Amino acid sequence: MVQLSTAQEERARRLHRDSLIMICHDHDLFPENLEAMLRGGVTAKQVHICLDALYWAERETFLGSADLEEGFLRRALVAMDYLYWQVERSGGQIRVVLEPEDILRAKEEGAIALLLGAEGARLLENRLEVLRMLYRLGLRHLQLSWAWRSAVGAPQRDKSGRGLTAFGRSLIREMNRLGMIVDISHLAYRAQYEALETSASPVLNSHTGAATLSPEWTQMLPDDLIRAIASQGGVIGIHFMSHVVKPGWHQATLDELMDQFEYVTNLVGVDHVACGPDYLYLDPRVWENQDAPAPFSYTAGVEDISHLESVTRGLVSRGFSDGDIGKIMGANLLRLFSTVRREATLGAGAYMPFARGIGACTDGTTPL
Repeated sequence: MVQLSTAQEERARRLHRDSLIMICHDHDLFPENLEAMLRGGVTAKQVHICLDALYWAERETFLGSADLEEGFLRRALVAMDYLYWQVERSGGQIRVVLEPEDILRAKEEGAIALLLGAEGARLLENRLEVLRMLYRLGLRHLQLSWAWRSAVGAPQRDKSGRGLTAFGRSLIREMNRLGMIVDISHLAYRAQYEALETSASPVLNSHTGAATLSPEWTQMLPDDLIRAIASQGGVIGIHFMSHVVKPGWHQATLDELMDQFEYVTNLVGVDHVACGPDYLYLDPRVWENQDAPAPFSYTAGVEDISHLESVTRGLVSRGFSDGDIGKIMGANLLRLFSTVRREATLGAGAYMPFARGIGACTDGTTPL
């Protein structure tokens, strides 16, 4: 843990209490995790209702889901229903975010704000119409792909030089129109550059960092790509997992995590940096499925969302100003969301083409 003077400790507590604390890329849906948000002084998080893999399943099932295309929409709707059930029984303590003002109001009233997202686009079943319906149900964020192949574009380990597909470009344009956050994490570098070329709004890379400090992990970004994202007003969410923060599988120190924050900030400026912990339940099968030499761990001191004040303390120790800490801890994500919503054009979207005839627009499952 970082060592602070008494004055610095008081400053860190004040900043964490008074600032809007918002993180991107979180998987925890359960009541105890939401209660931990309150203990950690966290007002808002972008939380996933779906992931493009059966991540917590037994190894054979997990690996088989690399080619699975069906069932993700059902899983997403069940998770969304569960979150809405919690909202309805919370008496206003938990809210689903539809607009930036919802986050600010939650901060004022001491409530929990959830910005609904998904990690990967398999739940869309290759239809923009499904995206629009999920938007109407509250989805405001979509990570275009997870780490495996998808209909959107090449994943991060792809060495073929491929980028986005035609569907991937259409998806980005529709998300821009709706005012949804476009998240390019886990895509191959070329696909990320093509996403920047396609998107009319700034984008998010929600859980990553500088490859200069952690070159072994393909999820990390080279300096030129970090600069390209920032040049369009985008935001880089710094990952908290130990094996991503730095080389090797031993637990990262808070100082090593701060090295990532400091490096990216020095490279592109404080307006483009945020917290992207990637908090999820670390079932032992998760790391077994990944052929990892050791269990996954989070950086010491920030093992779960209840310990977010440690990040504020770390930024204080590195000499960041009050205003800069406020930006990193939440204001930058709020600004990105506000920009995306402001630049939305809405109106009636175009339908993807399909053949005329009875049942055509429902894949023949119901007569029209």
